[in-house]
Amino acid sequence: MKVKELITRLQSFDPELMVVCHGYEGGEHEITELTIIGLKLNANKAWYYGEHEKTYGDEKSDAMAVKIN
Repeated sequence: MKVKELITRLQSFDPELMVVCHGYEGGEHEITELTIIGLKLNANKAWYYGEHEKTYGDEKSDAMAVKIN
């Protein structure tokens, strides 16, 4: 995805949403997808995990975010 497409797509989201990406691992991927997810904030303390954790199903979310994949 090019910057101009990313900008256009991000403009369709609430500007107050957090933006997140996948946590630690090697390599780089081109952005192909933007999705809204729920997050449990500051759920992980180990350095090799992202600090927040995606919520699933009926789990309570502390915040919503745009996830860039």
